[in-house]
Amino acid sequence: MAKLRPSDFTIVTSSPEMTEELGQRLGRALQAGDVLALIGELGAGKTTLVRGVAAGLGMDPDVVKSPTFVLLREYPGRLPLIHIDGYRFDNAQAVVWEDVDWVFSPKKVTVIEWADRVAESLPEAYVEIRLSHTSAKKRTLTLIPHGSRAEALAQALASSA
Repeated sequence: MAKLRPSDFTIVTSSPEMTEELGQRLGRALQAGDVLALIGELGAGKTTLVRGVAAGLGMDPDVVKSPTFVLLREYPGRLPLIHIDGYRFDNAQAVVWEDVDWVFSPKKVTVIEWADRVAESLPEAYVEIRLSHTSAKKRTLTLIPHGSRAEALAQALASSA
């Protein structure tokens, strides 16, 4: 995972609804093959952000559930969404059994919660999103792009903020 750079984009949301709305904007900008790597403690808003991404991809956000006990879920939409929970993986090598070619398909969008636990399995290009508690309802989200497509995606989101 990367250290913060001046070009990274940070936004503070003041409610779960704002976090979900940010996810919607992100979801509308996503293209097939995009990967989002979410990092944050319990309750930081990772699944809330994914619900917004799903809505931005044309899905019903209410169907999105944390994949903690099933490891991953796939949802159909404008682009299929692969939603992975990396928390229960012992190490990055454990992701391999999930079929990396399917998980990081160029025809789908992949979102990984607890991505820091599987960092070695991430593709070269992805957007790292760090979520942290600022207060009971406020969250700070920092987008760190890895690769040119990820930079364009982060810039598009920053300009729409």
